[in-house]
Amino acid sequence: MIKIGIIDDQPNWLTVINDKLKTHYQGLSLFLYRSVKEIDRDLDFILLDIDMPDVDGIEFSKKNLDTKIVFITNYDTRIKEAFGPNVYGYISKSNLENELYNKVDEMITLIKDNYTVSFNVHGQETLVRINDIIYCQFLGGRIVSIVYKNKSLMIKNVTLKKVREKLDNRFIKINRDTIINQNKIIDFQNDNVYLEGVNSRFEVSVRNRTLIKRIFFGKYR
Repeated sequence: MIKIGIIDDQPNWLTVINDKLKTHYQGLSLFLYRSVKEIDRDLDFILLDIDMPDVDGIEFSKKNLDTKIVFITNYDTRIKEAFGPNVYGYISKSNLENELYNKVDEMITLIKDNYTVSFNVHGQETLVRINDIIYCQFLGGRIVSIVYKNKSLMIKNVTLKKVREKLDNRFIKINRDTIINQNKIIDFQNDNVYLEGVNSRFEVSVRNRTLIKRIFFGKYR
């Protein structure tokens, strides 16, 4: 679940932004703060008012380069000061309705694209970017193959169900032995699905064909 901090010294703006995000999105954890000094947990990114009375937002961004920041401001004149490797843009309070969702969508995509998952291979933990995974397939004997980019991992003493629990809703089961990354679907014909990055086809079980058709035609229509 993506964790977003909203930091503004004005309670009314905290309420407005929080309510809009809660209404528009599902599955976000939102944390409200009146000051950056109140932040009490790791967050995926923060929506930060530039002009805070106790700590200037731009100064905070320069001293906390490991924090992903989207600035929120009433004063567009300060935006030219807001740059850095951890600054991902800004939202104008005067145009909140139009800018908030677009910027949060961008950040959610960025965060999800960089999520990693850990698999135990020969007693060592191996990290894989979730978005790089193409498919996972049960091979029998409590062995699951994880295929990503031009590589594959053989995970022993595990079930396909346990592997699925490590992933997110990008992954769907197409038959009893295979789960795929739906973002990798490039074709669906004759009850078989074709995936980006692999020269193979995968048969889709009867019960899952309607779902795969909906995903494929929704993606390419």
